[in-house]
Amino acid sequence: MCGIAGIIENKGKEVSKANLKRMTDSVAHRGPDDEGVFLNGNIGLGHRRLSIIDVSSAGHQPMPNKDRTLWITFNGEIYNYIELKKKLGGKYQTSTDTEVILAYYEKWGADCVKKFNGIFAFAIWDDNKKILFCARDHLGVKPFYYMHKNGVFYFASEIKAILAVVKSKIEPNDSIIYDYLAYGYYHHSNQTFFKDICQIPAGHTLILKNRNIKIENYWNLPEKIINRKNTGGQDVAEEFAEILKNSVKIQLRSDVPVGMQLSGGLDSSLVVSMANKITGGQKNFRLFSFVYGKHKDIEKPYMEALAKRIGWDLEFFEILPSDLQNYMGSMVKSQDEPFPGLPTLGLHVLAEFSRKNKIPVILGGQGGDEIGAGYEYYMGAYLLDVAQRHGPDTATAELISYENLHSFKKNDHSKFLLNTVNSYLASGTSQDGTSFAKPEILNKDFASRSAGPRFLFPAPFNSHLQNMQYRDIFHTKLPRVLHSADRAAMAYGVEQRVPLIDYRLVELGLGAPAFQKIRNGVQRFFMRKAAQKILPLYVRNAPKRSVPSPQRNWFKTELRPWVLSVFSSKLLKEHGYLDQEKVLEEYRRYCQTPGVPPNSFHIWQWLHLEHWLKEYFD
Repeated sequence: MCGIAGIIENKGKEVSKANLKRMTDSVAHRGPDDEGVFLNGNIGLGHRRLSIIDVSSAGHQPMPNKDRTLWITFNGEIYNYIELKKKLGGKYQTSTDTEVILAYYEKWGADCVKKFNGIFAFAIWDDNKKILFCARDHLGVKPFYYMHKNGVFYFASEIKAILAVVKSKIEPNDSIIYDYLAYGYYHHSNQTFFKDICQIPAGHTLILKNRNIKIENYWNLPEKIINRKNTGGQDVAEEFAEILKNSVKIQLRSDVPVGMQLSGGLDSSLVVSMANKITGGQKNFRLFSFVYGKHKDIEKPYMEALAKRIGWDLEFFEILPSDLQNYMGSMVKSQDEPFPGLPTLGLHVLAEFSRKNKIPVILGGQGGDEIGAGYEYYMGAYLLDVAQRHGPDTATAELISYENLHSFKKNDHSKFLLNTVNSYLASGTSQDGTSFAKPEILNKDFASRSAGPRFLFPAPFNSHLQNMQYRDIFHTKLPRVLHSADRAAMAYGVEQRVPLIDYRLVELGLGAPAFQKIRNGVQRFFMRKAAQKILPLYVRNAPKRSVPSPQRNWFKTELRPWVLSVFSSKLLKEHGYLDQEKVLEEYRRYCQTPGVPPNSFHIWQWLHLEHWLKEYFD
């Protein structure tokens, strides 16, 4: 995993080596082990290397093919590179997966990406065709940003690299900021929070030829699912277990030490337990987890019990309220764009410790809720499907089973149903379907000039549940999680791997029949069934624990002076995005809420936006 950058100048104008060096220097944290550039007239590729596979100098990038007609700068991992080598044959000069990409591009051209299983973002300069071929992995785990202006094409792993060399003034993207503040949307399209800077969508390629850009989708997930044979009964669980085993196996490939993250829930427990089964013990692996202050007593026992059961040592980090304020500046710089609050802080602290202990690879459990329909709000979409296909009586029975499983209080029946259905229809809502955005707080001038048509999420399936999963995977939940995880890890030169969103598991999870995902009120049904042989009952059958984020309470207690100082500042009014009086009024109301407020997303939005604007535009 590395940092990539590049400049394609107008014909007749050479790329400045100094500019290219500025770009790679700005992402040096992504690759502390080596650096390199390739310059050829108006073509410039740059690279910062984090050595994971073949740590020798043979893995230096940018890397050419044998006749030096192709040059690549590559960030990520091709997990199935060993199998691809055997399949293609031929002689290789290195043991790297980078060389495999070049070999497959020579053989298959743009279709080479259809052969890869991994997390990747790369650019290949093809000197024969005079094109720049770029690609991003199926789920967009690895970032690829670009800017095409005045005939010049810039690209990089992080936005800050483009900002380091673009001479024209970069402005905030007010339409995206409006979506963020009014609806809670972010990382939902190929646009970014910076005007004129875009990203290649997940599962797409980009070809630059004669100053023209062509973007194509190489992984059409709806088409894959439609053509996929539907299986039922034990088959889905068995197939999930088989693919997960292979996914963890190939993602454990590394020539450097590997760590794993455990949260105590089903998803990360599955990954850790499968790794234990494959390797036969902890051996040289490190197992990490973080807990939030007083919440440690809720989650910690589950983590300790699993670690003890498989015989692994577990190391804990405790996140305190002061950490959020202390890390805020560095997180804003690392992330470049808005990000989730406390979860991102936890990832930063974990990655920092991992790097200090010389562990540059971490496996996590992200994505399980999206592929297995594990979030509470999926129930609304699922019940709509059941009612339409099997009638209201069956849907009611499913709802009652869910409520009994989760020990709902009397009279909560209608509230839960309305909230989860609203979450599907409205989309700008929290897990329980309640609204978290506060559009009435916006500055009227900003709202009037920036509001456009509301972003319409694609709905390619005839199933409400599948459409909701698709939305979360490509436009809401998962892109945010992957963005924050990559930037947090790479800020310290650590590679974050995500075995549960191997593209084969995503195809399986979305394509599985609804009754294999949710049955008798049990969500992630096929995943729990697959876990029977490797996880104890108390983990695989435990309902998802909706532990309230301590951020909700911290903002009205320990962090109140900090938040109030930001909301009262002169800068907030000058920035012109929020109505300061209404912000302060809402914050007072928030702090006076008895107990723990329903959510704190809007407080985080305003707090983070002000820090972001100050960092990049003041």
